Amino acid sequence: MIRFNCDYGEGAHPRVLQKLADTNFEQTPGYGEDEYCAQAAELIRKECKREDVAVHFIVGGTQTNLIVIAAALRTHQGVISAASGHINVHETGSIEATGHKVISLPDDGGK
Repeated sequence: MIRFNCDYGEGAHPRVLQKLADTNFEQTPGYGEDEYCAQAAELIRKECKREDVAVHFIVGGTQTNLIVIAAALRTHQGVISAASGHINVHETGSIEATGHKVISLPDDGGK
């Protein structure tokens, strides 16, 4: 079984590590203003077939889930999660701070 646990608990692909080593001493502006972010944004637009959209990079899964849930759900809606799900166990406070309830259900190994 493939287990998609937390994005902070896994190692990086060797090619990613190599690219980080290759560019380690480059000085680039921060906050997404560098050429690598510009190239990545362009690739994302191309794959989405939407050259007219803005691409924003988010630093972690919790922030990403928070933004998507706050934008996608109506004020009276909530999130259904496995009781052992990351969003229920680790992110509930951030999600519920937006006014959306995380509703947990019994699960079989997180599935």
